[in-house]
Amino acid sequence: MTTLILALFTAAMLGVIMFGKRHEVMIACIINAALLIGLVTAFSMNSGPNGVFYLALVFYFVIPMYGVIALFGAMKKNRAKKENSLV
Repeated sequence: MTTLILALFTAAMLGVIMFGKRHEVMIACIINAALLIGLVTAFSMNSGPNGVFYLALVFYFVIPMYGVIALFGAMKKNRAKKENSLV
């Protein structure tokens, strides 16, 4: 179930970033924050070895996804500047 939710959130974030017209980085950050809150809550509710799985997902997926969001945001910002230039 966690893998399915993770895949859906990832698809939603990447879809918003790639095909969104306005405020796509902010929406993707909100989706990623909701995923982070859910995984941290799951970690706190499952003490022991089961909770380590959720913590690993936070460190290996959610935190690097903020870097991906920033990268896409920078790429979109560069593309917008080039479209408005006269060169």
